[in-house]
Amino acid sequence: ALEAKRALREDLRLLVMSATLDGEPVAALLDGAPVVTSEGRAFPVETRWVDPAPWRTIEEAVAATVRRALGEDEGDVLVFLPGGREIRRVAERLADLDPVLPLYGDLPQAAQDAAIRPDPYGRRKIVLATSIAETSLTIEGVRVVIDSGLARVPRFDPRTGMTRLETVKASRAAADQRRGRAGRLAPGVCWRLWTEREHRLRPAQSTPEIREADLAPLALELVLWGTA
Repeated sequence: ALEAKRALREDLRLLVMSATLDGEPVAALLDGAPVVTSEGRAFPVETRWVDPAPWRTIEEAVAATVRRALGEDEGDVLVFLPGGREIRRVAERLADLDPVLPLYGDLPQAAQDAAIRPDPYGRRKIVLATSIAETSLTIEGVRVVIDSGLARVPRFDPRTGMTRLETVKASRAAADQRRGRAGRLAPGVCWRLWTEREHRLRPAQSTPEIREADLAPLALELVLWGTA
C-alpha cells in the first residue's frame, strides 16, 4: 500500500481502524502517521465470574447462566459462543424461551436483522452470537452479556497444506470488547464463564491472523506486484 502511494497515487490516503489494535507500532510502519483515539460513550459494566466446572459442557454452562441472568438482571441478553454448532446446541437447551435468535456470518440477512432489531412485541431477546458481535454491532436493548470465553479461528497446517478451524480461549482484549457490549446504551452486567485467576493467564491480544494463515497466496500476489 505504501509503495502504491509513493509510485502511483500520491493523493492516496491510508486509514487503519481497529477496536483492539495497539496503534503505535502500526503508526510507525506508516511513516509516523498520527493516532486518533475515540473511546466513545460507555456505561459501567459489572463483571461476574462463573466457574463452568459444575456442568459437563460449555453449552450446558451457558444455558444455565442465561436462565440465571434472566432472573437476576434486566434487559436483553447477548451470548458469545465460538460457532454455529454451539449456538444450535444452546438454542436447543433454551427452546422453551422466546425469542432466542442466532447471529453469525452465514445467516441470511433477514435473520441477522431480526437479531439486531428490538423485539416487535417488547419481549426480552436472547441473542446467541459468534465474535461477529464483538465490535461491529450495537444491538439495541442489550444490558447483559454472557461470554463463553471461546473463539473459533482459522489455523493453517503447513504439513497438510490445509486450513482448519480451531477453538481457542479468547484473549483479554477480545473479552473486554465483548464485555463492553453490555454498556453501550445503559449500565449492564457481564457474566464470564471462567475464573478471575484464569483471566489473568490469558493472552493480552489475539494472535494476528497473518501468523496463522496460509501465506502462499500472499507471496504470489507480491511476486505479481513486483516485490523481490
